[in-house]
Amino acid sequence: MSVIAMLGDNPTGVPMQMKTAVRIARRMQTSLLGLTVMPDPATAFVYTPGADVVFMGAKAIEAVTEGQKNARKAIRAEFDKAVKEAGTWLRADYEDVTGSVAHRAAGAAMLSQALVFPKDACKSVHALNLGFEHALMEARLPIVLASSIPHEDETCLIAWDGSAQSARAVRMHMPLIRGYKRVFIAQKPQNLQQVNKASGATEPAKLKAYLDRYEVGSEIIALKGHISEGLIEAADTCDAGLIVMGAYGHNRLGEMIFGGTTRAMLSAPNAPALALMH
Repeated sequence: MSVIAMLGDNPTGVPMQMKTAVRIARRMQTSLLGLTVMPDPATAFVYTPGADVVFMGAKAIEAVTEGQKNARKAIRAEFDKAVKEAGTWLRADYEDVTGSVAHRAAGAAMLSQALVFPKDACKSVHALNLGFEHALMEARLPIVLASSIPHEDETCLIAWDGSAQSARAVRMHMPLIRGYKRVFIAQKPQNLQQVNKASGATEPAKLKAYLDRYEVGSEIIALKGHISEGLIEAADTCDAGLIVMGAYGHNRLGEMIFGGTTRAMLSAPNAPALALMH
């Protein structure tokens, strides 16, 4: 299995996405696959009887097809450039397919060591958003959201609140976590989940002991202020290039209305790469 960079129809985000993907491939000592997925242009149009409508539909399909062709060429060029810059150590391949973005993303997440999306894939208007949403929320598979700005990559930060989501994030991203020499468990004591508190399962010390069994040395640190702001500040202080965190501990409608750490982290322009799990 490889690290897979899920590439969309916008080549401008590819360089930063590839920086994240290449770093992960290096840490996991594995290969890299660039996967471009675009929908069939014909599926985007509904035809009704009438020669004029059919003619206009055909013109529209032709225009979309040409646009996809140009985008694919530009994306491949950015991919090849990033691979060349990485050096000869990187074994890389490229695949270009037409089909369902959501289904291809879920399949890639199941069969990859890490599936890396561009930062803007979390936005509803992005071409890869259906794949991001489906893999994370429906298929409930681990994914990585690339950073949009350069970060140091010496450390991994685990956002720990004792929830089932954060525990799954650690378990599913363990192969990636093990690639870091420095790991910090970032927590805010008053925000630790009450579930299983009597057994001590939510305590950061339990997670530290779990990481110790995988020979991952870690240190527990406390967050300051709002959780999302505290995580970004801690990542800057620790030179963390990756934050491992559970996604959407509450339903997304509730988070949209009342605010939520996941939503804040996804929209934060200065956040490092996020290794997510719902």
